[in-house]
Amino acid sequence: MTDFRIGYLYSLAPIHCGGEGNLGNILEISREVHTNFPYVPGSSLRGSLRDEVTSIEPNSADALFGKELNKDGQMGVHQVWFGDARLLWVPMRTMSLNGGRDVFAWVSCHSLIRDHAILAKLPGAVFPDSPVGTQPGTYLVADAQLTVGGLDNAQKQALSLAGNWPDSLNNTARPAWERNRIVLPDADFQVLMEHSLWTQVRNKIQEESSGAGSAEVFWTDVCIPRDTILYYSWGYSLLKGKPVTSDQHDLLMDVVRGLFQVGGQANVGRGWVQGWVASDAQPSVQNGQIKTAVGV
Repeated sequence: MTDFRIGYLYSLAPIHCGGEGNLGNILEISREVHTNFPYVPGSSLRGSLRDEVTSIEPNSADALFGKELNKDGQMGVHQVWFGDARLLWVPMRTMSLNGGRDVFAWVSCHSLIRDHAILAKLPGAVFPDSPVGTQPGTYLVADAQLTVGGLDNAQKQALSLAGNWPDSLNNTARPAWERNRIVLPDADFQVLMEHSLWTQVRNKIQEESSGAGSAEVFWTDVCIPRDTILYYSWGYSLLKGKPVTSDQHDLLMDVVRGLFQVGGQANVGRGWVQGWVASDAQPSVQNGQIKTAVGV
């Protein structure tokens, strides 16, 4: 017995979820096999949310996420699940529009818009093999020039987000996002992901016998940049005998709609996100099926 919903993350700091391998001194991040786009694995998202719930009410964490593996090799059954958090809108570096003012824009691509529209139950739309956006014109990005066409009504509907933005972003990030969006063909977005991720060179200070330190060892962090919007699927899989209570549901909603940290390097401020969900209705079991309010 499962239900299916959609949630969002707005990154307030760079996110680093470690990949399977590193390139020399470059600390890579998790990437989707089929797109090579960065993402937050569902296991990382689930673990972060479980930690948040545990810090408030450990028994509720066991009821929602299942008891963790014990020394006897036994573990509980989960009643809530979380999928991978995928990119949806990524901030582009500072650019100028029509040779004038600088703008801050979010960028996405055809496949990400399509996949999100399917999960969010939004009408689909066909996009051209050239950039389109909310502010048509000529954009200058470093040494490149980008000619952006306008959006038709169907395309504008396909770019919507399900549900309501959280209060903390509704009057700040949301108006800027609604004004400044560009949809690129997949191939162009792939190039952007190869060159526009957040990176930082970090030095490791080593103690010398003389008392002076050296910074000969260094590495480079690669992260999903701040101001990125990601989306994920989630839902309930309730137990027949002891389903999630209203208090446990309310606690989970407080967590997923709040500030929390995902990924590694929390000690240097990485991974802070503002979350929200399209549907916060409590599920109930009727005739063996989970019933929720309309929406995802």
